[in-house]
Amino acid sequence: MSRDTTPLEGQLKNFISDGTPPEIIARYESLPERAQRSNFGRFDNNVVVLDTETTGFSLAHDELTQIAAARVENGEIVDWFVTFVNPGKPIPEDVAHLTDIHDEDVADAPSASEALADLATFVGDAVVVAHNAEFDRNFTTNHPTGYPLLENTWVDSLDLSRIALPRMKSHRLIDLVKAFGAPRSTHRADEDVAATCALLRILLAAVEAMPTMLLREIASMAEPNDWPTVVVFKYFAERAAETSEEKPLPFSLRTLRRERVGKADLRPLVDADEIAADPGRSFLLPTADAVAQAFTAEGVVGSLYEEYEQRGEQVAMAEAVRNAFARSRNLMVEAGTGVGKSMAYLLPAAIIARDNGINVGVATKTNALLDQLVYHELPALSEELGADLTYAALKGFSHYPCLHKVERLVVEGPGMRTVGKEQKPQAPALAALLSFIEQTAYDDIDGLKIDYRTLPRWMITTTSHDCLRRKCPFFGTSCFVHGSRRKAEAANIVVTNHSLLFCDLAADGGLLPPIRYWVVDEAHSAESEARRAFSLELAEEDILSLVRRVASEESRRNVFVRAERTVVMPGNESSTTLFYGLTGKARRAGAEFGEAAQAFCKALPDLFFYDTNKRSKGYETVDLWLNDEIRHGSLFQNIARLGRAMAERAEKMVTVCQELVGYLEDIEGAAVIQREIASIAMEMKEIIQNVEVICTQCPERYVYAASLSRKTDRPQNKLEALLVSVGETLNETLYARAHSVVYASATLTVDGSFNSFSQAMGLNESEFSVADELLLASSYDFDNQMVVYVVNDMPEPNDPSYLGALQRLLIDAHRAQNGSMLTLFTNRREMEKCFEEVQPALKGDDLRVVCQKWGVSVKGLRDDFLADEHLSLFALKSFWEGFDAPGATLKGVVIPKLPFSKPTDPLSCERAARDDAAWRRYVLPAAVLETKQAAGRLIRKADDRGILILADKRLITKGYGKTFLRSLPSQNIRFLSAAQIVDEIAARR
Repeated sequence: MSRDTTPLEGQLKNFISDGTPPEIIARYESLPERAQRSNFGRFDNNVVVLDTETTGFSLAHDELTQIAAARVENGEIVDWFVTFVNPGKPIPEDVAHLTDIHDEDVADAPSASEALADLATFVGDAVVVAHNAEFDRNFTTNHPTGYPLLENTWVDSLDLSRIALPRMKSHRLIDLVKAFGAPRSTHRADEDVAATCALLRILLAAVEAMPTMLLREIASMAEPNDWPTVVVFKYFAERAAETSEEKPLPFSLRTLRRERVGKADLRPLVDADEIAADPGRSFLLPTADAVAQAFTAEGVVGSLYEEYEQRGEQVAMAEAVRNAFARSRNLMVEAGTGVGKSMAYLLPAAIIARDNGINVGVATKTNALLDQLVYHELPALSEELGADLTYAALKGFSHYPCLHKVERLVVEGPGMRTVGKEQKPQAPALAALLSFIEQTAYDDIDGLKIDYRTLPRWMITTTSHDCLRRKCPFFGTSCFVHGSRRKAEAANIVVTNHSLLFCDLAADGGLLPPIRYWVVDEAHSAESEARRAFSLELAEEDILSLVRRVASEESRRNVFVRAERTVVMPGNESSTTLFYGLTGKARRAGAEFGEAAQAFCKALPDLFFYDTNKRSKGYETVDLWLNDEIRHGSLFQNIARLGRAMAERAEKMVTVCQELVGYLEDIEGAAVIQREIASIAMEMKEIIQNVEVICTQCPERYVYAASLSRKTDRPQNKLEALLVSVGETLNETLYARAHSVVYASATLTVDGSFNSFSQAMGLNESEFSVADELLLASSYDFDNQMVVYVVNDMPEPNDPSYLGALQRLLIDAHRAQNGSMLTLFTNRREMEKCFEEVQPALKGDDLRVVCQKWGVSVKGLRDDFLADEHLSLFALKSFWEGFDAPGATLKGVVIPKLPFSKPTDPLSCERAARDDAAWRRYVLPAAVLETKQAAGRLIRKADDRGILILADKRLITKGYGKTFLRSLPSQNIRFLSAAQIVDEIAARR
């Protein structure tokens, strides 16, 4: 059995989430030493750590292949039980690869009944510990013959790690053992048991180190029958009470937050508009020489990196950003891979923000880049520039826990929630959330690992509409949302995402500080994100959710019924009568709205009549362009009539909600219900506005679409109004308010021109949107690092023989390259058909290929690809950009088809109807940029090498093919047959 270990020193911090407070990091680092010296009482004796391997995850269809268990006394293994199990069926290839258990290993092994009987004898009455214990418990206690392990106390070490160590990036066993230097797990049951044994005392030490007040609260959340792992928290809470001489304080979320964040002095910085309007103040700028000097080996940026080499492209970009801010002009920058664009815009932005005491905003598309800036680039830059440079991250409301909602959950107590066909406890998820809150200043919950099936995000987050603001007891620096906002208002550099930037514009401000200087990174995605923010919709799911809140007979759902039951009126009889009169009126209006809303939603599927595209029949969702003919037809006119009827009922709801909100203004204890009713009024107003636009006025600035779902188990139909031109709206909002906006990306140009991006974003259309251009080549030698192969003997994609030819090419290319390939598809069906042929063919070559099938975790696929140098992946849209696999992990990218938008795409259809040149003006540039993004996955470091295979013959047969090829980062392009390409790949390898 392997005993490969990882030294603790310098490792643990790499596994702790960025932004974790220093005192929490110190707590985590103290755990190994604490585990060695502590006595954990009942969990130091008569404990058995258990793990199983199976043929799959289904209790109904899969069987055991291995059982391992170890008896642990005082942290030491004193006895082992290990056996293979004959599953009575073949072990799937992917399972065999993961576990290294093969059919020959289990051929002569005991049956499950025999093995489980022996296991029960070994375990006896011990406490059983397992990582993800529910899985092992199901497979060892649900066998037809039945065994007494069901009576044992089961402790889930996964629950312990999520609750006691919520700031770990991962709670997978393999990652925890790496972090704490425990024996490495190899996914065999015996190895996993050894790893869990080593971790157990560290996890117990982590529980012991939790604040006593929090321990007591978690211990009271459930009984062992509902959540067996709670016994650990009950034990340590009782032990803490026995050893403490102080009277235990009741649990207080406010105390927990006050101890973590205190009362920070976060004063907003000056609005740059005030500096511009003050004749006595001048705007301070670094000189061009100072910016250039910062990028020398002895300068600010040069000091951040070992073996720093100045790159002319990076200096040129920094100077251009400085000049754009200085002249209050906008800027478009395409900076190829390796230029170092993040530091090129951060350096001038940071100096200008710091010296003038203003906010400068940076908007990114991906969380990966946001985290890189906030937790790595900016801290390093701040250290070099001086501690007076401040920075903060800011996301939307739904990314942060709402302490008011969490407190209500704590007071009501977590219960059981239906997940599938089972009842599962909410306690583990709520306990982990409370622990996260205790260990966190203002970070969002995007990285929090809890079971959101038992504790959905909507239960623990709020919206801008629903937030109580000043009426909330947590408002201010204690609140995650408003504390983050105050931190951002006081920060020189505010890093946010595209979504919040454009939603702030759509909401006419209020979500972000008044920022006048912006850098929009990853700007190739900015148009689609802006369109999403400014779009209007009538979504069945949202409408029916609103119906439940105003028309349901259930008191827990109907806000007006809840108001009658929870609001305590003053003793005045007339006041009580008036209150119940208003709530009764609201309930009647809610019922009328519910009837009208349900009629509207019920009519939406009628639009399937217009789906004449045979190819879409097999897809669950259809996007339908609602052109003039459809909108004037009887089907849509009936839907529009029902929509207007719904809007009329919504107007009555708004009136009665406003009356109730006004009446409750001075009623003590009514703030929560008052805000909820006010929120309903705002949502009703949105419905009224959206019905007016989509069903009545239909202004030409929008394209109208229906998204229809063939699934009936969940309401997903909706009508949408999407801006045809985002640029016009950005001129009215962003450019009119900002002094300068810098757009940066590795892919903004098509065939060397910024025209398509400039037009899409409304640049150079007004005095405020004048923009400069800067095209910078990559600092890498792409022509030598990337060979582009265009297959010249492939059938065109619409040819019936194309798919077979593609499958043969993929098989031969993977063999020649020996794996490490990423194939990027535009069509799920074609991807899955290729996988069905390619995966079995490569099995004999010991080459693994995995596929992005329905329900498969994208993160899991990314992690697996990066971990296995020879693994190959068939993937869809989520891997075309933002996926970094440097080095030998990725040696080749294959693009079977050029990524043109679907011919039925509503926006493309509308543009084509308005403009004969729309395809070349919009569809072609978008496909070129997407192809450039895909090609960019290949070369991520200066010493990377790889091949790009383009299997779409239209690059040769169509005139637009040259536009694609000239836009690629490498011009080392070879036009060869499939056989010749395979031969060259093999020779190069």
